[in-house]
Amino acid sequence: MEKEKSKYRYTSEIQQMMFVFGEVQSPLLETINLVEDIVRSQVIEIIIQAAAQASKRGSRYMSAEDLIFLIRHDRAKVNRLRTYLSWKDVRKNAKDTGGNDAAEEIMEEPNADKIAKARKMKVKLSWELVNSFSEFLNADSDDEDEEELEAYNDSIQRLKDADEITRAMTRDEYVHYSECRQASFTYRKAKRFREWANMSAYIDMKPNDDIIDILGFLTFEMVSTLTETALRVKRDLDKDQMFHNKSLNRPKGMFDDELDNRDVCLFSSPPSEQTPLQPSHIHEAFRRLQMLPQPVKNFRGGLVRTKVSLI
Repeated sequence: MEKEKSKYRYTSEIQQMMFVFGEVQSPLLETINLVEDIVRSQVIEIIIQAAAQASKRGSRYMSAEDLIFLIRHDRAKVNRLRTYLSWKDVRKNAKDTGGNDAAEEIMEEPNADKIAKARKMKVKLSWELVNSFSEFLNADSDDEDEEELEAYNDSIQRLKDADEITRAMTRDEYVHYSECRQASFTYRKAKRFREWANMSAYIDMKPNDDIIDILGFLTFEMVSTLTETALRVKRDLDKDQMFHNKSLNRPKGMFDDELDNRDVCLFSSPPSEQTPLQPSHIHEAFRRLQMLPQPVKNFRGGLVRTKVSLI
């Protein structure tokens, strides 16, 4: 019992995250534990690949770029991560220079956007072609804000989705939902996260705050992707089951077009409240997320070892 208890350390956080992404308020414990197992295996895979990337460039220390390089093909996620790191730097500088209220004072100033933009850390990635010619380009060009605009639009869409979810909530339900949105694997839990992922077994040095923050961002994205994919799996299965029930109760001699024109309630059970995700839904979601096209390398035939796809 103590071994199992020490194995799963983020039950409450994952439960809150899944609720924010559309799951019921009290998911099954087996489902939560399965999500935690998948996320932990993904974090370990990220650490191993990032450490290998650092070794290729001749460094003993892992950097933030090594982590971002692994998700470079997902432009939307990279843009969100860039924005997250930039504003994190603004809050850190404001706290160091003016106390806890400095960030609020910056945003209250008339030229808050210009001041914040000037103080924000610009996250530049070495493998991007434009950075090779940055000294010849205008640093004040508006083209560099394209990634921020994409990240902003993505954030607006997420806020719209959250607004749709909370539209019918009561005051108490909305307060609980807002608290759940603050769930994190790493915020004020860096020590627990390092022990949970057993990071010392894969890297020699102690990861800095930026690496822990990036991993916390990625774990949040993993739970989001797993939950949303599992919900789509569940809807597909429920739809197939509904059509199966309709076919079993179909009167003899009725054609499909006649059946579709009739009331569905005549042949199916009445709609019920949302049911929690089952571990099978999470397994199928993970299987779909691992189904990425692989290049043909073995012209002679035989099995090819494929890498674990990062969620």
